[in-house]
Amino acid sequence: MSKLTHRRTKKVSKFEKIKDVALKMNENEKRKSDAKKKEKQKKPKGYRARKAGVVTFWVMLVLMFLIVVVNSGGGKKQTEAMVLNEPTTSKAVSTEAVEFSKDFLSKYFTWNLDKLDQNDRDATLSYFVSKDIVDQIGRITGKTWHSTLKRDAVLLKEAQDLGDNKSILTYQVNITYDKTLAAIEKEKSALGENGEDTYSVENLSPDSMDVVVNEQGIVKRIIKKKFVTIHLYYDADQNRFVIYQIPSFTYFEDTPNTSGPEMETDNLRTVVGNETNAVKDFLNTFFEAYANDSSEKLSYLFDDERRQSGLNKTMEFVTVKNVTVYEGRNEKEKVVSATVIFAEPDTGIEYSSNYQIVVAEKQDRFVVKHLNSKKYIDDMLNDAEQTADKTDVDSSEDNKKGDEVEKEQEEQSTEE
Repeated sequence: MSKLTHRRTKKVSKFEKIKDVALKMNENEKRKSDAKKKEKQKKPKGYRARKAGVVTFWVMLVLMFLIVVVNSGGGKKQTEAMVLNEPTTSKAVSTEAVEFSKDFLSKYFTWNLDKLDQNDRDATLSYFVSKDIVDQIGRITGKTWHSTLKRDAVLLKEAQDLGDNKSILTYQVNITYDKTLAAIEKEKSALGENGEDTYSVENLSPDSMDVVVNEQGIVKRIIKKKFVTIHLYYDADQNRFVIYQIPSFTYFEDTPNTSGPEMETDNLRTVVGNETNAVKDFLNTFFEAYANDSSEKLSYLFDDERRQSGLNKTMEFVTVKNVTVYEGRNEKEKVVSATVIFAEPDTGIEYSSNYQIVVAEKQDRFVVKHLNSKKYIDDMLNDAEQTADKTDVDSSEDNKKGDEVEKEQEEQSTEE
């Protein structure tokens, strides 16, 4: 009995230990559960939403950064591609081509028979022309005239792009020919008994711009106007220009211009009558001061602070003529076109100048708001045009509404 009782007692004690451990574990889990519940209860309302928003924000920020990085690299490549694919002006008609051709012509039409070295001339021209025409292009056959063509006497008249890096460039050249001393002496000895010259000035061709004769009437200098065409090629591999044909002469008819652009004032309304007299009087006062007065004095007549300097006595005011007054933005403002005559102080030579002036009445006097400001007049015309368009639209809408009212009235009368 005693052994059995001891065994049962031992089993019960083990069971109670297991039970105690289980109870302790349950109590621990319960405490953890209660702590989590308390922690959840402590979190403010909307905590999860805010936390999700923060996460979303950072995710979006990282994505945006990656997109910017990728697009920046791609955009750079795209921009480079666009620049490379942009149509460019042919090198054969570029500024460099024009300047190259001017250099060539100035050397081609310049020689001094007393100092001429054919080898040096050929070497100089070989820099400009193709190899196959070097020995043809530099030969001087005449023995009477030196020739000089200054670079500033070469004027481009026409540029034709032939494609394939080729072009035809046409220039006006004003060449100065000076007769050699030997030729002048020969003509002196050939003069007739009455002293007539052997080559009359009247016999010169019509392209002669200027003629100089000596005391015996012998022509010793002629300035000629010629028109010359050259064929130019740009060698992209060598990165240089080449004249590949011998220059040829052509002609341009010099005729007076019969056309011109539309003036800014053409679309303004003209002011007539006594209203223009005060403006004309002011212009005489203004341009007298504009020619002579300092900036400080002119500031009284200028409303434009950026433009308060005059001619500083470099020209003398004579008079104002051909005055036309136009309406400005408002009743206080006028746009004026006028021809002003100035004289050069030391020579007295008079010059005509055209001015477009915007004047405004300010405290019972006129001031200049703008002098030769095309932008101001263009802006004024654009504003007036937009106002007119808006007026037309409003008028059209009013007419439309009027038509609708009349139609409704007709329908009502028909029903009655």
